[in-house]
Amino acid sequence: MNRRNFLIAGGGTVVALAGGTAVAGATRADILADTELTRGKGEAVKIEKTITPESVEYLESTNEVRENGHTQPFNNWARRECAEIGAGEVVPVVDDRLETAVEGVGSGVRYLIFGPVITVDHTVTRDRDGSIVSEPNVTLEQLISVAPRTMTVTVTLDGHTFTKEFPVGVGHSEVSYL
Repeated sequence: MNRRNFLIAGGGTVVALAGGTAVAGATRADILADTELTRGKGEAVKIEKTITPESVEYLESTNEVRENGHTQPFNNWARRECAEIGAGEVVPVVDDRLETAVEGVGSGVRYLIFGPVITVDHTVTRDRDGSIVSEPNVTLEQLISVAPRTMTVTVTLDGHTFTKEFPVGVGHSEVSYL
């Protein structure tokens, strides 16, 4: 292979990889590949929260945050804080959209290939005989239809702001007593 063909082939490969990664990130192919999650279909949500410096201190000179005696870069702290806030707010968003107090539904954050995903968790609990002990008062389909497709969370600490967008995945699981 001559140099020209080699460079063209190599350049095409780089473009294909970059484009594939961009498309996968935009569609969150990692969620589609996860058999336990379905992407929420509801309207996107934006949440803004100002953090009061009670247990958190912004260190201007180093652009770091000290929390519970641990220091970390502001962006790392803010990314984690945004994920926690999103996970804490997703079920109230679902409550509002369904116009009922949702029971038996949890939330969390999962880390997939392309990054964190806020989850809405629909869990059915069964006893040793397989009989249902508890289940949510809404169906999985209802949750999927109203759970936001994305949540954009903005945190502010001492005038410093960070914004992160998270996809939302709805999962179903069944657990049994041992």
